[in-house]
Amino acid sequence: MKKDKQLLKIIHKLTESSFIDGRLIEKEVVKTIKILKSLPTSQSIFALSEYLKGLKRTEREHTMYIETSIPLSTSQVKRAKKIIEKKVKITKVLVSINPEILGGFKLKIGDETWDESVRGKIDQVKEAIRG
Repeated sequence: MKKDKQLLKIIHKLTESSFIDGRLIEKEVVKTIKILKSLPTSQSIFALSEYLKGLKRTEREHTMYIETSIPLSTSQVKRAKKIIEKKVKITKVLVSINPEILGGFKLKIGDETWDESVRGKIDQVKEAIRG
């Protein structure tokens, strides 16, 4: 149990060192995978699994997902990114069109979601009426 906690701490540090300014450094990932593969088999499988989870989690924390009912212009996307980057470094922006949200937008970064869509507001009103 104590070894697992120590290994998790090491994996966390290795995950952090695999990114610079929110960007994944491929050379560091390859080096880290080689190190983790050299562990005894049971530890290696656990360590690699946790390391990959950490990479995905960290990458998700630096990816901004925007969902709108109509296409956004490049300047609108850049403006949204600039505003968000006051709080967190964004390395990737993914935009999707979903006419079902009717208007407005949904924004997701990591575990945080902001729903400023018309559909979201309608759902909030429905929920308030139901009590």
